[in-house]
Amino acid sequence: MAKMTSFQYVEFYDVPRCIALHYRGRLFLLQSAFDENLDDYPSSYSIYILPDSVKASLRSGEWEFLRDTKMTCVGQIRIDQVVFDATKRKELDASILDSFAADHEQGTK
Repeated sequence: MAKMTSFQYVEFYDVPRCIALHYRGRLFLLQSAFDENLDDYPSSYSIYILPDSVKASLRSGEWEFLRDTKMTCVGQIRIDQVVFDATKRKELDASILDSFAADHEQGTK
């Protein structure tokens, strides 16, 4: 079994809809926000790499940074491809983010 990575989240509907986690030296945000046009949640997470400046907000459980932080989507991943712990509220197999972490590392060199 793959090593599981702990995460923080806000919003839960079937699965966490907004997840922050540290993985391979990066701070990732996975977001699946409600889509008014679909009148449903999308089947994919949008993936963002967050700046280090939001770490203090996450430690204190404040998610207001989401409206104030400029973020660029680096990709999408289907929610059904994400392996969560049994509760879907504590850990996930972050290896699914390997290609995004590697792409970002190459882009910064």
